[in-house]
Amino acid sequence: MEVQIPDIGDFDEVEVIEVLVKPGDTVSAEQSLITVESDKASMEIPSSAAGVVRELRVKIGDKVAKGSVVLVLDAAAQAAAMAPASAPVSAPVTAPVGVAATAPSADQTVRVPDIGDFDTVEVIELLVKPGDRVIAEQSLITVESDKASMEIPSSAQGVVRSVLVAIGDKVSKGSPIVVIATGEQAAAASAAVASPLPAAADAPVRAQPATVADPVPLRAASAAPA
Repeated sequence: MEVQIPDIGDFDEVEVIEVLVKPGDTVSAEQSLITVESDKASMEIPSSAAGVVRELRVKIGDKVAKGSVVLVLDAAAQAAAMAPASAPVSAPVTAPVGVAATAPSADQTVRVPDIGDFDTVEVIELLVKPGDRVIAEQSLITVESDKASMEIPSSAQGVVRSVLVAIGDKVSKGSPIVVIATGEQAAAASAAVASPLPAAADAPVRAQPATVADPVPLRAASAAPA
């Protein structure tokens, strides 16, 4: 598409004093392309269409008049350049949505982490019960070896669905401690545990140790000499 000089009034010829675009530039309709000057005034010549500048037909110092070709535009090139820019808009938006919708709603089993040189340790205190809300790194149980005691933290955040150990149990690295409901299932798990019927069967077993309310944590137990 050739862009030409429009009607410039009473002037037969005007001089090009400035070229505002170059080959390869993308221009929009009404964008200024060149500046021309007569003996009375200067004016900018706008583009009559949008596209990519393929070729300039004028240079500074040229004399132009109505109908003179300023440049050649490639409208198809602009359309091709714009098409891929719109395609990725939907892809990155939809992918994370699917992941975010499903990830938070699964139960997570919290297990005993690496406890060092001890093969097994004994559970001496339960610090949570079904229905409790816990945060990551919150202590769940206290265990004790023949040398020291330690608290096992939670690796997830949510509502305790079930406690899988009891006081006196022997546990080791990888042993399951509790099941935690996360995301959308957390509210349902909390409501189910709060119901009088299921709570009556399970709560007395888990709430057995009076040491849960003891303000002095057992993590402070001193290590016995080797």
